[in-house]
Amino acid sequence: MQELFEHLIWEVEGNIALLTINRPEVLNALNADVLKELDLWSTKIRSELEQSNNPIRCIILQGSGAKAFVAGADIKEFKGKVKIEAQSISSRGQRIFKQIEQLPVPTVALIEGYALGGGAELAIACDFRLAAPNAIIGFPEVKLGLIPGFGGTVRLPQLIGYAKAMEWMTTAKTVSAYQGIDVGIFNAILDNENEDILDQAKKWIAPLCSMAPLAVKSIIFAMKSQQSLYTPELFEKEVELFAKLFETYDFEEGVNAFIEKRKPEFQNK
Repeated sequence: MQELFEHLIWEVEGNIALLTINRPEVLNALNADVLKELDLWSTKIRSELEQSNNPIRCIILQGSGAKAFVAGADIKEFKGKVKIEAQSISSRGQRIFKQIEQLPVPTVALIEGYALGGGAELAIACDFRLAAPNAIIGFPEVKLGLIPGFGGTVRLPQLIGYAKAMEWMTTAKTVSAYQGIDVGIFNAILDNENEDILDQAKKWIAPLCSMAPLAVKSIIFAMKSQQSLYTPELFEKEVELFAKLFETYDFEEGVNAFIEKRKPEFQNK
């Protein structure tokens, strides 16, 4: 698959596979090209994983470099977009993340540095999240006059509870590894300073990879069947509200302020 990608690195070592989002110069931000490649990858790997002789038992997703897992969507691509284009962006991101969420083997987000906005939404679409001590996760979209648009408003309350999810998203709160593990968004903090973070992650998932593959898959499918709570209407409402905000002054001001590296002056219009 490697020849398909410019911004993804796909490696398989034994029964563990590693997908790296490789745009370190922009903190692995999700632009249209990365999303296109994630779409291709998740479609192709699903068909391969469904073959009985496939050796992969777990997939680790990470960002390139220690500064960020994924620092969010590429905000510069939002500038000048109109409502119908925003609907397409949100719907596409939701569809791709749902494909990743529904892969038939466990997925683990290995988070070093920032996982913000779309990056946080990608992380919570995975089955597990492992944090480096420097991990920071959050949903800062309101600072741009936006809301999470790739499924965050649906998945986050299911993961950490309604009250905390409401607080995080409406205040743009960012949360450290140690704060995040307290509320259950992280499964573990990998804090052995004498060992590479990826090696620590592989050790953490080793018991998972040693279990009966069909039984693990069955647990995944059984647990994910509870996602019937994720009704299509919830995701559609997120798309609608995300896109509608692209027509507001505050969105334009938020994006311009982000690009110009200044504090936005919102006017509630």
